[in-house]
Amino acid sequence: MNKRAIARVTAAAVATALPLSVMSVLGTGAAFAGEAQPVSAPADSGDGRPASDYRNTATVNTPFPTRAAAEGANYVEESKAAWRDYLYQAEDGSNEEEGTSWKAGDRYTRMEERMVHSKAMNRNIPIVTIRAKEDPRNAPTIYLLNGADGGEGAANWLRQTNAIDFYGNQIGNVNVVIPMEGAFSYYTDWEQPNETLDKGGNTQAWETFLVQELPGPMEEALGTYNPNRSIIGMSMTGSTTLVYGEKYSGFYDSIGAYSGCAATSGEMARTVDIVLDRGNATYEQMWGDRNGKVARENDALVNAADLKDQKNIYVSSSSGLMGEHDVPSGDRLNGFLPGSITPAVEGGAIEAVTNACTHMLKSTTDAEGITQDSNNLVYNFRNTGTHQWGYWQDDMFDSWPTISEGLFPGNGAQAVEQRDAGKADYLEKNPGMGAKGSTPVSSLLPITDAVGEALAEQNAEGNE
Repeated sequence: MNKRAIARVTAAAVATALPLSVMSVLGTGAAFAGEAQPVSAPADSGDGRPASDYRNTATVNTPFPTRAAAEGANYVEESKAAWRDYLYQAEDGSNEEEGTSWKAGDRYTRMEERMVHSKAMNRNIPIVTIRAKEDPRNAPTIYLLNGADGGEGAANWLRQTNAIDFYGNQIGNVNVVIPMEGAFSYYTDWEQPNETLDKGGNTQAWETFLVQELPGPMEEALGTYNPNRSIIGMSMTGSTTLVYGEKYSGFYDSIGAYSGCAATSGEMARTVDIVLDRGNATYEQMWGDRNGKVARENDALVNAADLKDQKNIYVSSSSGLMGEHDVPSGDRLNGFLPGSITPAVEGGAIEAVTNACTHMLKSTTDAEGITQDSNNLVYNFRNTGTHQWGYWQDDMFDSWPTISEGLFPGNGAQAVEQRDAGKADYLEKNPGMGAKGSTPVSSLLPITDAVGEALAEQNAEGNE
């Protein structure tokens, strides 16, 4: 039996052994359009990669100057664009930057919203960028993928982490690109249409968009001459980035996969069903037969041997046991005891599954000789932690030396300093409540409607 077959048998065994309780939780638009300046990648990309990588190109429009202009374009449902709160100053001035003369509704410094048209999907997609503050024309590019809701709800990098500050200010010399659409898509090319998720366009083709259509035009629009790029995903997209690393080895100079399950076909397709069910979609619509060719091609565990040509890979998982970000005394809950319920029950079970997946991946890559010494493949297994953003923000810091090695080769010492400084700054600003947050349960009983509403809000915001 070959190593890929062994990996599949192992995945099936783990899926069968997992209890069912765990498996089950797993200006005006018209005026602005006239100003759009589409760009496309040149025939010679200049970055050492074949021109065929850019054979399909997206249309990248100029940034919207104000929130009113973005809303006037009417290309994103307003109910799914709460992320705009982090790009534009509020009309009431409540989130104005100190010491600026900017007007309410203007973009924040170096934050951009761009409408990008995908030819493959025939739809317009919102992209948020964080421009480098230091030498932006020589800055590499990081592509950040949101999790299951694609950034369309509360669970996105802008709202749940300090990515804007870390990459935009503390690192400062990288451009960041964040697609703010693609809920429940796995950012893959789908086999069949889905009326809801296609959003009036063609069948979803996210892999084509992100790998073939977007990078050349987007990086040209950002004005960078630096050919280095990284891609980072978490939860649903932690699986995606591994698949991209296997299919397009070297296209990304470093890869981050936080709390993703590498095994997605065969028996392990049940973990994928949990995500797709939330989008009223089916596995068969996405990849066809669960044991078929397309499903296997998109299973990162089955194809783990193909990581041999990919460098600078960071993979993480927590254990599923409650940790520092799950307790009321920590930095995320600010003393709100009921907020621990979702991480303890749902987030713990989901992370236990991803932990098993990640250990299977490590066993396979070890057997293939794909290690830290050969590929700078770094695994981070945390003894505690659930499936939630507090740990993915930790990964953002902890993965930086690995990600940075692809973007700035030989810059390891500075990357470690930046990682540690980012952590320290966050903890200083978000120390948690310590003993003050250890509120006795009896003091919260009976739980009122107000607390129930707060719990619902916490659950919506705290998890992927």
